Amino acid sequence: GRNGMGISEGKITLYTAAAGVNPMQCLPICVDIGTNNPTYLEDPDYKGIKAPRITGAEFDEFLGEVMESLQAWQPHMLVQFEDFGNHNAFRLLESWRHKMCAFNDDIQG
Repeated sequence: GRNGMGISEGKITLYTAAAGVNPMQCLPICVDIGTNNPTYLEDPDYKGIKAPRITGAEFDEFLGEVMESLQAWQPHMLVQFEDFGNHNAFRLLESWRHKMCAFNDDIQG
């Protein structure tokens, strides 16, 4: 969620230092689907969506729209799923790895 952007930014630094990937060709994206953390839900300074996290079919449909939009915009991009939790990670990877270049660092890295 919203507080995980540092992970994506750190991965870009790693890719640049270790593999020479041009950081100008990387775009970290945060897909905020809400939070189940009661502290964040009550925190007036929390910048993420203050609603319970979407799950199930609603989650899959929303993420499908995101992935299809990314693919339409840049059909040859690499998508790295990060911190989706094991309950989603395997399903997402199986759903998308044959449609576009995608991997999940949590289960493949």
